[in-house]
Amino acid sequence: MRTKNIIACLLLLFAAQVVSAQNNADALIRVLVDQIKSHKNVEMAFSYQLSPDGKTLGDSQKGHAWLQGEAYKVEMAEQQTISDGKTIWSYLVDDEEVMVSNASEGTDNTPLKLLTSLDKSYVASLTNIDAQGIASIELANPKGQYKHITLKINTKKTELKSADIYMEDGSKLVVNVEEMKYDQTLDDKFFTFDAKKHPKVDVIDMR
Repeated sequence: MRTKNIIACLLLLFAAQVVSAQNNADALIRVLVDQIKSHKNVEMAFSYQLSPDGKTLGDSQKGHAWLQGEAYKVEMAEQQTISDGKTIWSYLVDDEEVMVSNASEGTDNTPLKLLTSLDKSYVASLTNIDAQGIASIELANPKGQYKHITLKINTKKTELKSADIYMEDGSKLVVNVEEMKYDQTLDDKFFTFDAKKHPKVDVIDMR
């Protein structure tokens, strides 16, 4: 499973906390897009499990992510990925190695553009709302990078509970959101990799 695919999917989930409990999937997506654009930034604490074969889940890991316009940072167990919207730094913690690339070279380098294209790229359907008010929303795009996404939303609290994300290579990512915060004070340098603070890290410039 490509890490960049995982990163984009995680950032996609930032907006789901503010989804309105309506019985119309397209309306939910429009609310999702408008809400994420209305915030200066979003912060998310989450746990996640990976399944290379799409069936067997690995151990649960903790993660943290931030999104501010086209800039983002995702911290996972073995890797940190940082982008200021122009450059991407992929930091492999255990390997003490960071790969530097241009954001324009990736398909998942602009999370806000990914979010705002949902209504054009994905077919959304509200499949169920159970007795506890948990809604299941399916997002499908047979020709896209992410074949299928299932969101579980607590409509009574307007909170995202979980998301199952199916990749084009057959792998799967399961995310459980633990906490969301909005409009934090973040310095511009927050979305860059400071090599001076990591003198032992080997910087590989792939631009």
